[in-house]
Amino acid sequence: MANSSAGAVLRAVLDLGSAPRSVVARHAGVSPATVTWQSRALVEAGLLVELPESPGPGGVGRPHSPIALDAVGNVVIAVHIAAVQITVAVVDIAGAVLRSEQVPHRTHAPYDILDAVLERVRAVGADLADQVRIRGLGVAIGGRVDTATGSVVEHSYLRWRDVPVREYLSARTGLPVSVDSHTRATVYAEQLYGRLRGSASSIVLFVGNVIDAAIAVHGRVHCGPHFGAGSIARLLGTTDRFALEALGDHALLARAEAIGRFDGFPELVAAAAAGGQEREYFIERATAMGEVAAALIDLIDPEALVLIDRGLIAVPGVREAYDDAVRAHSAIGADPSEVIFASTFPGQVLVMAAAGVVLQELFSDPLSTVVAQAV
Repeated sequence: MANSSAGAVLRAVLDLGSAPRSVVARHAGVSPATVTWQSRALVEAGLLVELPESPGPGGVGRPHSPIALDAVGNVVIAVHIAAVQITVAVVDIAGAVLRSEQVPHRTHAPYDILDAVLERVRAVGADLADQVRIRGLGVAIGGRVDTATGSVVEHSYLRWRDVPVREYLSARTGLPVSVDSHTRATVYAEQLYGRLRGSASSIVLFVGNVIDAAIAVHGRVHCGPHFGAGSIARLLGTTDRFALEALGDHALLARAEAIGRFDGFPELVAAAAAGGQEREYFIERATAMGEVAAALIDLIDPEALVLIDRGLIAVPGVREAYDDAVRAHSAIGADPSEVIFASTFPGQVLVMAAAGVVLQELFSDPLSTVVAQAV
């Protein structure tokens, strides 16, 4: 995943926690001289710290000074734009969520939402201590995203088209801004801090208000020239809009209105988890999406598929419905217990996805990043 020797060193320290340079060199697959040179640069950049000198193993050998991430002094601001709300969070470079808040949309108009993002980003930035370095602003959103320009090409639910998110936010915050689709961003977060760490081939299947997927091969997330990789509407045998109406979170909530009144999707999940009739909606969706998961697994034969569905763990029978569908439809005979995993970040998937957008860039080429203080 790292594109530079500095990135390889920083990523090795993330993986190891803290370690002497000799251990970092072996883990990163670079020479000790490279670690010495790059770690010095990373300390000067404020990303690493030298810990107090300690004796060798068993008190034998030359003392060494371990190096570690300066997580306290380096954060990113993470923004997820969902169908009904924005989430704004602060995440340190070790992957800890320090604070998070949600703001419902007033309208779906793109600049109404982006102005709400600006208001909360400025407030969050003002609350940070002076010595904390903001390494960037990451934005994750559904739909097709042009990562080169940071624009939302198309978001069918919000009805956005060609919205220059990065340009708008960077001009008004002074922060380096990175934008990507939430599903690709989830792969980045899982590669850095979660289940996909070290996986060469992987899939994230996102089942929510938006239904899509992201694929990584040789550790690299595929985007495509039209920014549409992961659009799986045709695997559902229908159009994207119909798929959302049939299987998305809003669809399940709308169907449940025939049974009773629910104050949002979390309440619906809670009712289904308690064994209510609503549980069948989640199981039906899992059966349909399990067939899609089987097709994706057959397509690339991944080491792991991370499945994001708010009913997966909470609602009894949902995981089993996914597993049964994969067993029934996978041509390669994939064992779902060995391939399919829940997210590493329960309750914080979208925050970590948004953080992953900018953190994957930091850990790829850390010495090219710009530190911004004022927003």
